[in-house]
Amino acid sequence: MRRAALRAVAGLVLTLALVGCGDDGDPAADSPADAGSADSPGGDVPDVPDVPDVPEECRVAFPQALGPAELSELALLPDGFPDPPVEATLCITAETVGGAQETASYATTASADEVLAGYETALAAYDAVRDQDGVGRPIVTATADGVTIQVTPQDGGFVLAFAR
Repeated sequence: MRRAALRAVAGLVLTLALVGCGDDGDPAADSPADAGSADSPGGDVPDVPDVPDVPEECRVAFPQALGPAELSELALLPDGFPDPPVEATLCITAETVGGAQETASYATTASADEVLAGYETALAAYDAVRDQDGVGRPIVTATADGVTIQVTPQDGGFVLAFAR
């Protein structure tokens, strides 16, 4: 029964994550190296916003980042929740209307397997389980203080989702 509830929450979190995220093509085409300059016209200008106060690491992985993110903004973050087990930069925090779900999105150069293995260990006290989301992608799920936690890797980062 617990596994079915985790899968249901994972599917809902996935749906919410997919609404604001997408990959529209070749990641190499988005790199600043392909952009032209005033001295030498080059390829297309990358579609990466230049937003002040957004860490450089976040601009490609989370181009929707509009300003600095703070974990303290998340009401569902369990007390004593561990720092990321891989080198990562917090890019975005968000919540659904009503605050039933919240997310923290991180940019990282770590692989998806490194992120998942790290969180399996870091969340062991919360009964972490490696599983798959609704479309078959690997995730880690856990439960702490009545909050379901899902770790979902993506290109250039990962998203932590918290739901009651």
